[in-house]
Amino acid sequence: MATKTCPVFFFLLFWIFLSTSKPPKVDSLSSDGEALLSLVSESDSLYRSSSPILSSWNPSSPTPCSWQGITCSPQERVISVSIPHTFLNLSSIPPQISTLSSLQLLNLSSTNISGPIPSSFGTLSQLRLLDLSSNSLSGPIPPEIGKLSDIQFIFLNSNRITGSIPQQLANLSSLQVLCLQDNLLNGSIPSELGSLVSLQQLRIGGNPYLNGEIPLQLGFLTNLTIFGAAATGLSGAIPHTFGNLINLETLALYDTEVSGSIPPEVGSCSELRNLFLHMNKLTGPIPPQIGRLQKLTSVLLWGNSLSGSIPDELSNCSSLVVLDVSANNFSGEIPGSFGKLTVLEQLHLSENALTGTIPDQLSNCTSLTNLQLDKNQLSGTIPAEIGRLKYLQSFFLWGNSVSGTIPPEFGNCTELYSLDLSHNKLTGLIPEEIFNLKKLSKLLLLGNSLSGGLPRSVAKCQSLVRLRLGDNQLSGEIPKEIGQLQNLVFLDLYANRFSGSLPAEIANITVLELLDVHGNFITGNLSPQLGALVNLEQLDLSRNNFTGEIPWSFGNFSYLNKLILNNNLFTGVIPKSIKNLRKITLLDLSYNNFSGPVPTEIGYLTSLTISLNLGSNHFTGEIPESMSGLTQLQSLDLSSNMLYGRITVLSLLTSLTFLNVSFNNFSGPIPVTPFFRTLTPDSFLKNQLCESLDGATCLSQTRRTGLKFAKTVTVVAVVLAFLIMASIGIWILVTRNNKFMTEKSGIPCSSREEDFSYPWSFIPFQKLKLTVEDILSCLRDENIIGKGFSGVVYKAEMPDGELFAVKKLWKANKDEETVDSFAAEIQILGHIRHRNIVKLLGYCSNKSVKLLLYNYIPNGNLQQLIQNNRNLDWEIRYKIALGSAQEYGYAINITEKSDVYSYGVVLLEILSGRSAVEPHVGDGMHIVEWVKKNMGSFEPAATVLDSKLQALPDQMVQEMLQTLGIAMFCVNSLPSERPTMKEVVALLMEVKSPLEECGKSTSQPLMKQSSNGR
Repeated sequence: MATKTCPVFFFLLFWIFLSTSKPPKVDSLSSDGEALLSLVSESDSLYRSSSPILSSWNPSSPTPCSWQGITCSPQERVISVSIPHTFLNLSSIPPQISTLSSLQLLNLSSTNISGPIPSSFGTLSQLRLLDLSSNSLSGPIPPEIGKLSDIQFIFLNSNRITGSIPQQLANLSSLQVLCLQDNLLNGSIPSELGSLVSLQQLRIGGNPYLNGEIPLQLGFLTNLTIFGAAATGLSGAIPHTFGNLINLETLALYDTEVSGSIPPEVGSCSELRNLFLHMNKLTGPIPPQIGRLQKLTSVLLWGNSLSGSIPDELSNCSSLVVLDVSANNFSGEIPGSFGKLTVLEQLHLSENALTGTIPDQLSNCTSLTNLQLDKNQLSGTIPAEIGRLKYLQSFFLWGNSVSGTIPPEFGNCTELYSLDLSHNKLTGLIPEEIFNLKKLSKLLLLGNSLSGGLPRSVAKCQSLVRLRLGDNQLSGEIPKEIGQLQNLVFLDLYANRFSGSLPAEIANITVLELLDVHGNFITGNLSPQLGALVNLEQLDLSRNNFTGEIPWSFGNFSYLNKLILNNNLFTGVIPKSIKNLRKITLLDLSYNNFSGPVPTEIGYLTSLTISLNLGSNHFTGEIPESMSGLTQLQSLDLSSNMLYGRITVLSLLTSLTFLNVSFNNFSGPIPVTPFFRTLTPDSFLKNQLCESLDGATCLSQTRRTGLKFAKTVTVVAVVLAFLIMASIGIWILVTRNNKFMTEKSGIPCSSREEDFSYPWSFIPFQKLKLTVEDILSCLRDENIIGKGFSGVVYKAEMPDGELFAVKKLWKANKDEETVDSFAAEIQILGHIRHRNIVKLLGYCSNKSVKLLLYNYIPNGNLQQLIQNNRNLDWEIRYKIALGSAQEYGYAINITEKSDVYSYGVVLLEILSGRSAVEPHVGDGMHIVEWVKKNMGSFEPAATVLDSKLQALPDQMVQEMLQTLGIAMFCVNSLPSERPTMKEVVALLMEVKSPLEECGKSTSQPLMKQSSNGR
């Protein structure tokens, strides 16, 4: 978490105590000097000798007054110890420091000290400044600190301090600065702190376990300039007494559980510069009284549930630089009066329900750099006056209903970096003026009704990194001049009406990573020069009219992970150079005219995990034995070819979830693996395959796939009838013998339909002091704490008072396929270790009921957090993902592959918004199997993402897909192929590259800056 370095100038106040008198001659080091030497008792001798500070600490000196970082009084008593950023490496603060009875300043910030804060510090009666920040201190804040009646500055931030904030701190009547942020404090804010009338800074943010309401008494701190309580569990309303804080400059109260409305009294805080209330649960309107704040520069209210119209009065905040009210429920029109905000640089109104047109008065905001209006219900046209915004860097309008043409005046916005007008109702041509912009990096016009051709002047825009024009009505040939865009990474021209050939000049864009032209009318052969695109990761040429063979040079695509060529007119054989596609995960050559044998080299593509589709071609010969190496492949389609021979080799593809070999000439037995038993006859139509008991020989020559198996049906019916009759008899006996046991368990009569009778199987994953009877006695309606798709959850209190959560899984409906979510949940949760996933402690079951036993967590887990409408957008989820990864790397052996798998599950939950097991999706599969199945289909990979995230800007979607790839890397079925957590952290950090970070403009501006107010 970002923290602000506390003001250094405070330290200078104490240098007036520097000694000017000559110390008397003594024979040995003074007691103060001996006390100071205890600070270096555990430091490395080599470091001490090289440190400019510690090397001056000579034990032979009579006093420490000449040592670096030490200041003495005229009486040679130590009054100041200031050695920040010195590597002391202490496991605890030496108790001898408390003997420095004249000490007025102690600064041990960033000195690598751990252990508790000594309670004996309460005896340092002359102490005025205490700075122990940025260490690894633990334990509580000693109440004895409250005895330091002269202390003015306390900096204990950025440690691991636990416990509550001592109410004794209210005795520190001279205290001006109290920095406790970024620790592990719990409990509530003592109301007694309201008596600290000299307090200027109160910073307690970054303590996630701090809870309760904000005391009204804090409104008495009229000298307060900074109140920071972000990233805490504080709840309740913002006190109306905050209107008394007439000197308040920063109110940082974001990422909390604070609810209710914004008090209009905040409009009386006349010195307020920064109002950071984002990521809360605030409701109601923005008080018009905010418009009184003439010094207000930054207002961040995004990620709440605020509603009503955006008040015109905000336009009176003449100093406003940043206004972000995105991700709320605002309605009405954008106030035209905003045009008065001449110093406004960032205006973020995304993700609301705003209507009406874009006011042309916004063109008067001449300082505007970022204008984000996406995901609203805006209509009308884009005002040409936007062209007056000379400093505009990003303009997001995607996801509205704006119509008309794209104003050529955009060409006057010479600083424009990112322009996203996707998913509107725009028509007409793409203005050539846009391509005169020298800094334009991202041009996204997806999902409109733009027509005409792609201008040849596109070559002028050399700064383009992403050009995404898919899903429009563009026509004509793709200009060869596009090959001059040397910085282009993404080129999307799909679902248009382009014709002609694919220009060979595209091969000059050697940094290109994605080329998607599917769904056009492009013809001709592929140029071998395209093999120069050595950085290509995705190539989609499907649904066109390409002819000829696949160039041998395609073997140069060593980074390619998806090659999609289906529904064209390609001919010839698959080149053997395909073996070089070592990172390919999806290969689709279906619905073409390829011929010859399936090349042996395909079997060397062991990275194929998603899909291999060779269907509807003219392939001949047998399935090559090398295909046994595709052990991670999930989907294989060889249908509608002229292949023959046996399919035995396919039994070795142990990861398959889909297979179609119909309409070929295969013969011999069908393999008898568990996967093949799940397949229907549709997977084998029009072949000469037969059933088998051993996978090697056919049962008989007359029992071929597609014939009627009357005898088999008869035998199965007889066996089933026998089993049913036997089961009924056994049930009667067991019920009669165990009836008294059921009554003993305390199960209410209404629950006996599920048959809670014995015997029960109970398997704990750790030592537990409970019995099955203890668990069953808690399954009463009054103990229900939740219901979900997989079952009902009970709060279970054991005889010793310990609390657990018991999930009773729903039984499958008799008309549904049985869903074994029980086995799936045990498989995943039984070995996952993470604070954001409820730990599975054990399970118990009888023949009818299945129960899962968890830790009882009152505040819910990660999945509940995502589901409970906390407005977790991508930026927040990314930070959760990175923070979790770093926690894993810190808390566990980072080479342990099971922990990497556990983290992969966490990452998939964050991306998909789903829990680890949800029977209503994926037929009871756990999330790993569900994602693999979806990615194996022909749907875009983005469909795996939470629906709340799928409509975000292209840049964010690409970041999410990159993160999805990392997650799949972590849950690889082969532990040896999984990365270490250290590698995972590095990969996640690469998702936000420096270039993207500098240039991006999301709906959360100043995240890092705003955290300074904690």
